[in-house]
Amino acid sequence: MCRVLLVDDEYLEREALKMILDKNIDYVDIIGQASSGEEAVELTETIDPDVIFMDIKMPGMDGLEASRIIKEKYCDKKIILLTAYDDFNLAQRAIRINVDDYVLKPIRCKKIIELLETHYMSKQNEENIENRNNRYLEKAYTRELSKAIRYIKNNFEGSLTLNDVANHVNLSTSYLSKLFKKELGMNFTVFLTDCRMSRAKELLENTDEPIINISIELGYNESNYFSKVFRKKYGVNPSKYREIKKEERIKRLKSNPLRREPPKMNGKWYI
Repeated sequence: MCRVLLVDDEYLEREALKMILDKNIDYVDIIGQASSGEEAVELTETIDPDVIFMDIKMPGMDGLEASRIIKEKYCDKKIILLTAYDDFNLAQRAIRINVDDYVLKPIRCKKIIELLETHYMSKQNEENIENRNNRYLEKAYTRELSKAIRYIKNNFEGSLTLNDVANHVNLSTSYLSKLFKKELGMNFTVFLTDCRMSRAKELLENTDEPIINISIELGYNESNYFSKVFRKKYGVNPSKYREIKKEERIKRLKSNPLRREPPKMNGKWYI
């Protein structure tokens, strides 16, 4: 089930969206509603939603600030910002805090369904792929190497050595090193680097965390060396990669098909 949190200071707006979701999408569970940005941040921590529909204009902490706080703590949360105001400055701020979509009210039922399919089902597909990969590990590799790979994937952030992994799987470092080379066709360091670079891409795309912080988080004490490794892997340095991804988000926003519907300033929904 897709766990959804609705955030809007107007009760009728939340109820209208809830009715659309309940009537038309059978895999959605509305697990909470919030009437302010502060409440949205608190509920995200306690009820763990998959997708958050967030109004922008609210008293106190607005939807943009709430989204920024949530994304900094939980970059995997999917946030869809809703607004009745066709203001590109707001859209640019939304891009900077890495929200997943920015749409104008009123939006039709069909478009809400498309948004969930885009932002939730894609996440489910990634999780299904990961589950299939884990099952494949059991079949493709020895039990010891499968266990080592899972341990690395769960612990590659920060300092991790071949000796750490060998101790976890109760093997000598030399034997484990031979397993990597024999069964994966690469050594431990290359595999660890691949895991870290994949995570680096995710953080660069979905957060505004400084590059030096990302490098330290992933076990690189020198940001220059981290940048060198990233460039060797992907052909661009981390700053350029982040810039490219933000430009792609801006282009996607400018071509947003939701703008075909003229916005109504009272914010009522098409149902």
